[in-house]
Amino acid sequence: MDNEIAIKVIGSILQDKFLLLNAIRNGLDKELFENREEQILVDYLLKTYAKKNEIADPDLIKTELEEKGIYTIKLGELISKAKLVKPISFELLVEYIDVLKRRKSEEKLMHLGKRIEEYINTKGHKEDLTEFTGELINELHDIMRKRVKKQLSPLRTQLIMFSSEVETRKSDENLILGYSLEPFHFLNETLSGARRGFYYALAGAPRRGKTNFMLRIASYIASNEHIPVLYYSWEQTSRVLFLRILSQETLIPPFILETSNIMNDPELSARFEQGYANTENYMNYLYLIEGKREDTISRIRSHAFAVMQETGTDKVAIFIDYLQKVPTPIIYQDLSQQVDEVSGGLANLSLELNCPIFAISSFDKEGCRLDSRGSKVRPTMFYCTGGGDIEYDADVVTVLAKDFNDTDTLMEKIENAAKEGRIDPEQIPHFEILNLYVDKNRDTVQGGNIIIQYLFLIEDNNIVEIGYKNIEEEYTYAKISQIFEWMLENGYLVNMRGKSDEKESDEE
Repeated sequence: MDNEIAIKVIGSILQDKFLLLNAIRNGLDKELFENREEQILVDYLLKTYAKKNEIADPDLIKTELEEKGIYTIKLGELISKAKLVKPISFELLVEYIDVLKRRKSEEKLMHLGKRIEEYINTKGHKEDLTEFTGELINELHDIMRKRVKKQLSPLRTQLIMFSSEVETRKSDENLILGYSLEPFHFLNETLSGARRGFYYALAGAPRRGKTNFMLRIASYIASNEHIPVLYYSWEQTSRVLFLRILSQETLIPPFILETSNIMNDPELSARFEQGYANTENYMNYLYLIEGKREDTISRIRSHAFAVMQETGTDKVAIFIDYLQKVPTPIIYQDLSQQVDEVSGGLANLSLELNCPIFAISSFDKEGCRLDSRGSKVRPTMFYCTGGGDIEYDADVVTVLAKDFNDTDTLMEKIENAAKEGRIDPEQIPHFEILNLYVDKNRDTVQGGNIIIQYLFLIEDNNIVEIGYKNIEEEYTYAKISQIFEWMLENGYLVNMRGKSDEKESDEE
């Protein structure tokens, strides 16, 4: 079985450059293989073809090995056998490398066991016990070092690599550390983008736009970075999620998208074509997945490995909607235990895949009560369903809550404008102004305790960034006026004065 695994690994890295590079990252070494021919071929592939852009050519390898004087008939047979192997998956490659490491470690342990037995049975003990024990300890350390998935290296290695990065850095280098979240400029600035290896948690009450907000972030990452983005939902079908995204891009409500003859309406047709073009920019990178009972964290991990291999990249972003719905191998009676396992698992997965993971969390009844008009305090991650331990696992903790005061002030301005005849009172959209509280923000300049405001246009599922909220600001008329004018300019409010001027011009 182990020999079969060795052949599959060799055949896979021989034929697939993506697998070759990731095998190196996961600690593949010639010493993991048993016979001399396997070691020669693996060593040659790692040293020669890891630096080349092209895929290894089996016939060319035979010629090159002949020129080096190390080619044998058995080596030729191994190459011929390896080129017939069907390349395995990225995930399976990682597991097979781990099997080879374990096998090599067990062989060395057995060898050490025999040495210990021989030492004890040898009378006279020619070798000093302290020296003998020291040698064993060194060999055990070597086994432990090579057993880890990735090669351990001292700080010196990272210092050299970082020094090289600094020396080649341009003056106009992007200061964002992660994947771009533009046009959410203030969120992008606050979080320094969506960073690899970071776990992001978002909490909020029902119908506060959490899913729409996450769909926007997911589509922005897919559009800006052109990397695979996996969006899992255990509440919505992929069609419903798709319609929400298309609604955000076309500014056409999902119900109209599904039922109306859009192409016969000039305005809707123009919106649809523009939205289609926007969505087309990232349609090959965003995956909408209907979460099922078998979609545990382990299955999500497998999906991520598969899509990275398919697209030939080691980059991916994952979205979970929502955390309390993620199934676990064990069915817990206590929801808090399930939440702890899932949250901790997502944190570990973000590190293992070196990718950003975003997870939505629902509020319990008390959290929902706090996100209400009469509440004097706002909800925090502590009020998540199943307990507030999510905050300890996450690198970034955010809470989405309605700003009742600013929403009421904007509605009052709109109603007054309608009474004055400035806007059409029959075409006022449903909206809310939301506060995104950044309560925890690990390892960034701005830290936590920042509030970013958003205008949530409910019919279009659209969320528009307003800017930072100043909690010391007593009067918000200037800000509300800017939002009002933006809604006028973008057609969310219909300017009746402009229409009356057009009517008077036509009569003349």
